Amino acid sequence: MEISRQFKAGFSVQTEAPAQARVERSEQAKAAAGTTGNASESRLEALQDAMRALPDVDLDKVAAIKQALQRGEIVSDSAALAGSMLAYHSGSDA
Repeated sequence: MEISRQFKAGFSVQTEAPAQARVERSEQAKAAAGTTGNASESRLEALQDAMRALPDVDLDKVAAIKQALQRGEIVSDSAALAGSMLAYHSGSDA
């Protein structure tokens, strides 16, 4: 299998929202709640901060992929992958 620019991953990677968007959502949530500074709101903010501190990588999924590679269920051609990476980053679709 050759990887090209048209490659579509079978999974999605979520990226962290920009800080401004998080602030805006937080302000919208406060406005919707109609209160500011109460105990439940500060608890919610603490929980949201804890969630943001979690790793962006699903380590269980990484371990499963490593095991599948070791069992030979996933075959990779490192030379073809390296060639595709070089072609992509050099701007050619060779």
